[in-house]
This record gives sequence, structure tokens and C-alpha cells, in this order.
Amino acid sequence: MKKHFYLIGLSCLLFAGVLLTTCNTDNATDGSPGPVADPEIVSHDSTHSANIARAKTIIDQAVSKAGLSGFNSTAVSFRFRDKEYRYQRNAGKFRYERWWQDTVSGERIRDILTNTGLTRLINDEEVDLPDKKRKAYSNSVNSVIYFAFMPWALTDPAVIPVYEGRENIKGEVLDRVRVGFEEENGGSDNKDEFLYWFSPENRQLKYLAYSHPGGAMPRFRVAYNERTVDGFTVRDYHNFTTADKSARTIDKLSQDYQEGKLVLLSEINLEGVQIVPTEE
Repeated sequence: MKKHFYLIGLSCLLFAGVLLTTCNTDNATDGSPGPVADPEIVSHDSTHSANIARAKTIIDQAVSKAGLSGFNSTAVSFRFRDKEYRYQRNAGKFRYERWWQDTVSGERIRDILTNTGLTRLINDEEVDLPDKKRKAYSNSVNSVIYFAFMPWALTDPAVIPVYEGRENIKGEVLDRVRVGFEEENGGSDNKDEFLYWFSPENRQLKYLAYSHPGGAMPRFRVAYNERTVDGFTVRDYHNFTTADKSARTIDKLSQDYQEGKLVLLSEINLEGVQIVPTEE
């Protein structure tokens, strides 16, 4: 008999627990305090936002130190390998040009890339281009201009930079910034990956690394021959790649560089750099 009453009492307690749980659930939907946010998630979001803000500050400081703050309204010419280049931007409009003379045919070739696309002139006459070639020429012109005046290009609104802490490369402690792009405004580069290493003392850009999703080998560039031209900083680069052709990640390139595992692919040298008058 006592056992029977014990079971009845236990059942009542369980039923009361169900009722209390149901009431608490109903109260939550009626405006009472709901679940408390996970502090680790809140902390992660806060830290990520702080790292983005810090990365932007580092980039802004580097651009200012390099004298590139006014590059939105200037024109510059330079020579890279066998081609002449001219860069001009003003009020959101840009005009990038390169020109050379073909050593075999003797033809004068000029590519003009603007906000509306690329035009190729041969002996001063516009030629029709298939879409594939037009895209390839556009990317080629844009890539040279993009890297020529780093880190100015990192001020683009489509850039998403994240500070990743400090890293020691060959005895020098540097700030490391990873850069991605907004999918909507990042153009064809929105899947590319970039890493940049800046000096904490003078904000000089010391190294950069990048990869493209199309299968190209990753690159690791070492800045050298830094100099000032007409008030802004210009630098050249030793351009390295991986010895292992299957490698695609950029995260280990700095370590591989220090261990002598990278292969020198080329030198990126800008010559005859000068400020030139802007054109209408």
C-alpha cells in the first residue's frame, strides 16, 4: 500500500514538472526573458570586428606613410619589363594604359582599360577582340597597376581586411593582415586570397602572398629597393612560388620562405616612375 502511494506521488511530481516546463515556455513567448546569448559567440563576433577595425587602421597608416593618400586623383607613368604603363584616377573614374611596339611585326599596340572596359588599338586603330582575350588583357593590365602602388589598392571599399596578429619572419616581427573581397563588389577577384605583412614601426609593406582559385601557383613577394619618387613610396619585389606544384595554400608560404623551400620565379621591377599631368 505504501508502495502504491509512493508511485502515485512520483507521478504527480513528474506531471507538475511538465506543467512548470510548459508554463515557462509559454512565458518566454509572452515577452519574458528568453535564452541568454552564448558569451563565447558574442566574444568571437566582437573580436572579429575588432580585428577588421585594426586591419583597416594598419592599412590606412601604411597608405599615409607611403604618401599614397591622394592616389584617387593623380596620374603616374612607369615602365615594367618591355611595356610602358600609365595610371590615372579622378573622381571615381580610372584610365589604365599600357603600350609597346611588337619586336617582330613592328606594330604599335596600346591597351586602354577604363570603367567601361578594355579597348585595344593596333597602329592607332581599334581592333575587335573575342571576350576571352578582352578579359585576359584586362586582367593583365589591372594586375600590374594593382600591385605597382601597394598598399593603396587595399583602401577599396570591396576589401575585407582582418588582422591576424604578429609573425616573426627572418627575425623581424610584423603585423599580418589577411584580405578578402565582398562578393558583390569584389569583381573577378572576390575568391582570391591575400596576405600582407607590415612593419609595426614604420608601416612599410615587407611581404605579400596571394593565390587565385583558378589553379595558378601561389605567390610570395619580398619587397626590396624601396624608394621615394615625387613624394610617394615605390618598391620592387622578388617573386617566389612553391617548388611543389600541387601546393595551393598561402598560409605556409612565409614559413617555407624562411626554410628556403620557395623558388625565385621572377623580379618585379618598376622603372622610370614619375608623376605626369592628368588628362581630361
